[in-house]
Amino acid sequence: MKYTKNLVSETREEIIRFINSFDFVLCDIDGVLLLATTPLTGSNDCIDKLKALGKHIGFVTNNTITTFEEVKQKLRHFEAADREIVTPVLAALAYLKKIQCPKDIFCICGHVLRDSLKEAGYNIVEIKSGDLKENMEFLRDTCLEFLEKSKSVGAVVMDLDVNFRLIQAEAAILLLTRNPTMPFLVAATDESGPLTKDIEFIGNKFYVNAIEMITKRDCTILAKPSIELKHYLQKRFEISNPQRVLFIGDSLTSDITFANRAGFQSLLVLSGQTKLDDLVNWKHVDENRPDYYIESLDCFSKLLTSLNII
Repeated sequence: MKYTKNLVSETREEIIRFINSFDFVLCDIDGVLLLATTPLTGSNDCIDKLKALGKHIGFVTNNTITTFEEVKQKLRHFEAADREIVTPVLAALAYLKKIQCPKDIFCICGHVLRDSLKEAGYNIVEIKSGDLKENMEFLRDTCLEFLEKSKSVGAVVMDLDVNFRLIQAEAAILLLTRNPTMPFLVAATDESGPLTKDIEFIGNKFYVNAIEMITKRDCTILAKPSIELKHYLQKRFEISNPQRVLFIGDSLTSDITFANRAGFQSLLVLSGQTKLDDLVNWKHVDENRPDYYIESLDCFSKLLTSLNII
């Protein structure tokens, strides 16, 4: 079983060895660098110091309700270049291109992914929604009508939809049941995401899990913690050795699990979803366990300063 170390409690020699053991720093955004749109104290200083040490920086988010330009604007304090920013929408579009998906797609998603799919030339096939009649005959006819007009659909694509409706899940189930080989792609499956220090907003995992259970199909996840994202990151950042990558995140089930699956090193910060009690009273699987933890990027920044290596 892996043992998680408190980075600030390590010796100077061990901390320097750790700093020298990676060339790339891939960093989650929400709960690590920012809360909503507000930078966390010291986070930009930490990124600046890592850059000064010659580390290649990447910003990797599971946020699918914010456009790329909005993400870039949020990261203006970190001077993030376009190629340094990775969103689930970019990963999804790259994957659809890789599998040569037909142009007709059914999706359950927010406007960001929907608009991006349309801009990439895909046609979004819809099921009747709005105020549906609450009787079996109407629902049956709605399903049959959808099956008729969706014969050329090549994939089911999903992410967080804050306007999610039950009939959308039924449409996905109909398609995946009719065609057991149809790609079932999910941009992200987070349980929740931080809005403020005390408020978590529910994610799409609950309805993705329900569709998987009913169809007996496993989705292909294209964001953290999926190994598919590792392949995309390796190509985008030209990473040849995964062991020379440090992933910094605040979620055990998303960020740290992804790092472990990808063969990256991991640093957990306690400024977002995960609290110290989660580590002390461990109730998770070993795949969720980080290599190191630290209170925040502000603490990491101060630690780097104390080493006198910049």
